Parts: sequence; C-alpha cells; structure tokens
Amino acid sequence: MKPGIMVVELSGPLQMGVECKQLQITFDELIGAKHTRIVVDLSKVTKLDSGGFGELVNCFSRVKIAGGMLRLAGTTGMVDGVLKLAHADRFLKSYPTALEAADSFSDSSALPTS
Repeated sequence: MKPGIMVVELSGPLQMGVECKQLQITFDELIGAKHTRIVVDLSKVTKLDSGGFGELVNCFSRVKIAGGMLRLAGTTGMVDGVLKLAHADRFLKSYPTALEAADSFSDSSALPTS
C-alpha cells in the first residue's frame, strides 16, 4: 500500500442503522485526522440497502469537500448492481481489489506542485 492511503474494510450488511452510523463515525475520525485518500473495501459486504448506499455517497462527498478522494474496491454481485442501477458508478470509482484501488491514486496528489 502506498503511504497516506487508508483502507476501510467492511463486512456483513451495510444497512440503515448501526452499520451506517459506524461508517459515519469512522469517516469523522479519518477526515478529522486529515486522511483524505481512502479506499472502502466492500468485498465482504453481504447486503447494501438505500441507507448504506446513501452513506457511501455521503462519505464520498465529505472526503471530496475535504480535498481528498475515495475509491471503492471489491464491488461484486448485488453491491455492484446497486451502484450501477443508481448510476453511482459514474463518480464512485470501483476497482477489483483494495490494492488496485490504492494504486489508482496519483502520487502527485501527495506531493507539492512545482
């Protein structure tokens, strides 16, 4: 993994309620600590409802406002279907693995411009 990239691994259902609140708290901590290059690994997510989808979009927006980037990894099956159905795959970039998602971040985003 490249330095400065955080990976959030989720497992089980990502649904409205406790799971969404936990994701929100995690992103509060990451953004508060100035971590703005984040990969969310969804390879072990078993269910994604509208609340979970909304929270992913919210996290994307918050990271973008903080000047960062968010990538998704491991979106397969139903999770991938939800993203495509909502056309979120247009702005939520997804990669097969967390390592590929991390590699997609430009090194120049961590370096000062000349």
